[in-house]
Formats: sequence, structure tokens, C-alpha cells
Amino acid sequence: MRALHVRPEAELDMFEAALWYDGERSGLGSEFLKAVRYVLGRIEEGALQFPLVTTDIRRAILRRFPFGIFFVVEGSGHRTRGHASPPSSSFMAGEALITGVSPTAPRFA
Repeated sequence: MRALHVRPEAELDMFEAALWYDGERSGLGSEFLKAVRYVLGRIEEGALQFPLVTTDIRRAILRRFPFGIFFVVEGSGHRTRGHASPPSSSFMAGEALITGVSPTAPRFA
């Protein structure tokens, strides 16, 4: 099992999205967070099962919500870390992005 580290900025993005979903329908935010926890658990259990979207960034998609968790497996693959900014030249090795894109959901930059 891989150690998973989600940065505080990514956690804030997740909770802000949950609040937005709760505003759309009571309880939907809790369902969103449950879906995020499920996917994070799958990443911990087997990060390499998720497809590469660049040479080193992998993506795990939530099934019910328009969100993806982008991550990099560090070194020997024993650690995955969360980051809340989009992949770019400043995207650091060993970091991951948690993002959502939808016409109605909040966009995370």
C-alpha cells in the first residue's frame, strides 16, 4: 500500500466542492466526499492501475462526479502526494492535482 499525502490546498478544494454540492442538494456534498475517499483509497492500494496522462502524471476519475485526481508516484512508488494547482511548469514531481471541471461545478485553478 502506498502512503498518500493530500496537500491542504487540495483538501480545501474538496471541501469547497462539497459545500457547493450541498447547496445543490442536501447530502450531495457528503456523497461527493465519500466518492473522493473511495478513489483516494484505490490510489493507495494500487496507484499504478491508473493511466498516465503525461510522462509522469496519472489520473483517477470519480465515477459519479466530474472530478479527477491527478497524481505522481514518487521514486520507488511508495508515496503519492496531493496538490491543488493545475499541472504546469511549476507542477513539482511527487505532487498531485485534485480538480473538477463542469459547466455548473466550481472550477479549481
